[in-house]
Amino acid sequence: MNLHEITDTANQATMQRLLARYFSSRQHYAIRQIGGATFSVEPSRHRTGISDEACCLRYVITHVAQGWSVVARSVWRDGRLLEPRATHTRLDLYLDDDGRHGSAEAVAVAFNGWLRTLDL
Repeated sequence: MNLHEITDTANQATMQRLLARYFSSRQHYAIRQIGGATFSVEPSRHRTGISDEACCLRYVITHVAQGWSVVARSVWRDGRLLEPRATHTRLDLYLDDDGRHGSAEAVAVAFNGWLRTLDL
């Protein structure tokens, strides 16, 4: 496993904890500030094999001061993140918003640093 894979794996697991702590399936449309980042939440399409009772959400997380955005998705059912979380809650995209990071891998490292500042 290389450094980017290790960082992404840590980010995925921490993102699951963050969503479970701060969000719910009842927040179909929401904008929330956490640790200086803005979370925009909206429904997303149901993926193949997901039951009709489940709620699929998309999150766009933007930290203007740090110059990055991250796109994530999750599936909720009965008020909880659908198991296995590693399958149904995913970080899909790391974006360098202002060019200071230079790559998606560098954004993943910056995002990891930001996640570590949160009380999760």
